[in-house]
Amino acid sequence: MDIKAELDNYLGGKRALVDAIALDFRNGTPAKAIARSVAPAFSRDQVTQFLAAITLHDAARKALREAGLDSAVDVRVTGIDAPREARLNIAVDPAETSDYATLGKRIRDSLRDFHITLDLPQGEHEDITDDLIDELLLDGEPVRLVKLKART
Repeated sequence: MDIKAELDNYLGGKRALVDAIALDFRNGTPAKAIARSVAPAFSRDQVTQFLAAITLHDAARKALREAGLDSAVDVRVTGIDAPREARLNIAVDPAETSDYATLGKRIRDSLRDFHITLDLPQGEHEDITDDLIDELLLDGEPVRLVKLKART
């Protein structure tokens, strides 16, 4: 077997394992049980961070679906390798969307009810504002989904 075939085989097996982890979690298997079962391949922290991103992804999809915005955006999980984040980007053509300029605010409003907000990767900008996030989002850049923390 040549190196390319071995690499393809390895990556395909890894992808299948990651898909199985996500499926098991969505079917109700506890995160700790999943982390134990895949311990030889992935660390506990990798698995729990990945599953947290899956939870955030699923909640965001539900929020956007309820707001009628699910066809306007694409929500993804970056994967089990770092950074293990849920991200969102706009998936409609600005020329074909009459209210394109308000899309950022409408997305944020729909996510807020599910205690989710939009953010940028850490360290990329000093002053992160809704206007900056909207500008990047409307330019087609992916933004990070973040679970809001309760004020104490």
